Amino acid sequence: MKKILYYPGCVESNNIKAKNKNLYKIFEFLDIEAELLEEWNCCGAAPGYYDHKFFNKVVMPLRNLGLAQSKGAKYLYTGCQVCSKSINKALDTVNKNSMYKNQIDYSLKPFKAVLSDTDTDKTGAKHILDLMFALNETNIETNDSGDIAAENKTAENFLKKAVKNLKGHSILLYTGCYDNQDNILQLTKFLENLGARVSLYSECCGGEKLQNVTPLRNKRIESANDLNEFFKSINQKANETDSDYILTICSMCQQNLINAVDMSDLESFAPMVGFEELIGYLAGLEVELGEYANYAFNLYSETAI
Repeated sequence: MKKILYYPGCVESNNIKAKNKNLYKIFEFLDIEAELLEEWNCCGAAPGYYDHKFFNKVVMPLRNLGLAQSKGAKYLYTGCQVCSKSINKALDTVNKNSMYKNQIDYSLKPFKAVLSDTDTDKTGAKHILDLMFALNETNIETNDSGDIAAENKTAENFLKKAVKNLKGHSILLYTGCYDNQDNILQLTKFLENLGARVSLYSECCGGEKLQNVTPLRNKRIESANDLNEFFKSINQKANETDSDYILTICSMCQQNLINAVDMSDLESFAPMVGFEELIGYLAGLEVELGEYANYAFNLYSETAI
């Protein structure tokens, strides 16, 4: 069984109990043993967007990786692409300058974390899509015997075990700033093998910028306007492609879309479904789905009964 250390990040912490229940059930179904990183902190992306201090941009994200390494994990897995990029960018920063390397070692000491390895080929943050679709052998963790898994068959095994399909579903797969084209291609094929018609959309949702951490009112208004325009843009794409719902692969993308509902003047919009919600639905697991996922999967009548 593959073992991983999971980092939820701030967005998922909004409903972390429900999220954890869902994720643990899904990971178990995928034959993955997941452990939640204890004493984790914000990856620093949101505060770092407006305040470029070393603490926000480097110390905050790498404390999480340091905690993971102290537990023997090489990688942290997360459902948030912003968190993943923040940690990996911080790692690149300390590798580019020996002064930064010394500074991060000193800065992490008060926070119960030690960064024992900074080699980006051996450590860092990964998105949960890697668990199902990473084809490169170096992207696969060791199994119980300590051997390297020669092939990632997680998606293939899931297709054999899935109890539901996506026949008749028209999906707008929203990839945002996620740039692993191999994984996107594999995910597209995965959805098509389940019977779905898939369209792609990749415009950035605004990410951490739209989390409104700045105290400046004009910046908050600017962010709200940007989010509203993005929401209209992605729904226009959903209409053009005749998509039933928008499938997100990043928890921050999903949260930004949900936040946009309250500030948009659109009378109707495509429901948003998170990747883990889709996997839980297909697996037939008793997972807690959001209201938009229930709507997308036509489950309201079932939940009412």
